[in-house]
Amino acid sequence: MIEASNDEHLPDANSGALRDILSRWSASMAALVLNEVECRLRLMAELRGKLSVIGVDEVHELQPLFKRGLWMFGPHFESAEFTANEGMTTVIQRLLKLPEGTGSRCRPDFVVLPDSSVGLYACPSFDDIHEVDGIDHLVIIELKTTGKEIGSREREQVWKYYKELRKVGCIKPHTRVDAYILGDCIESGEEFEAPYPIGVRIRPMLYETILKRAEKRLLNLYGHIKHAPFLKGAVERSPSQPDVRQESAAAA
Repeated sequence: MIEASNDEHLPDANSGALRDILSRWSASMAALVLNEVECRLRLMAELRGKLSVIGVDEVHELQPLFKRGLWMFGPHFESAEFTANEGMTTVIQRLLKLPEGTGSRCRPDFVVLPDSSVGLYACPSFDDIHEVDGIDHLVIIELKTTGKEIGSREREQVWKYYKELRKVGCIKPHTRVDAYILGDCIESGEEFEAPYPIGVRIRPMLYETILKRAEKRLLNLYGHIKHAPFLKGAVERSPSQPDVRQESAAAA
């Protein structure tokens, strides 16, 4: 592979850099790391593109990205395998007495609300003989569409989800619960993290905050290579579009 990377194919600087990399990394290991970094940078670029649209469809546009991007919330979300929990989703849909709309049928792992959606992601706990014994850690992510404030109503709604899941036995007292309510604006006075039982955290958070955290987790690489061709392609798949609803209202 090194021999193939000669001056006929690569500029001198690139050829030397590639030789240096391959002197310290195997080709397969370098590809593994670069592919993972590229996937994460693409996700961030696509998310930024979608969040530039007022009134973005959080069910079909945002939730699938956050389902793949729990790593953005911190390193502890990578230490275990989190999967969407449709059973818990069904419990919350019944709690809210939600009709089975098109969105719910298309996205059975999300709770579809008028201006937001809720995703529930869980990893199992194991007993002393290594058998699955309930849920060890539950992540609740409520995504508000862009242009909608996060307030006390949203916080209390997530607390109701928690109580209902406890009531029907989906989670146990020892289950750790991290709930995030994300939007592009937070009602004044609602920025704080309210006191809840030990092991339960419900946090309003700006989309911009989670993106900045993600950038720091990737050593601020996004800022250095945001003009790379593969990132440009990700943003182009998420074009910034004018808000049709606002234009319609203005016309009216």
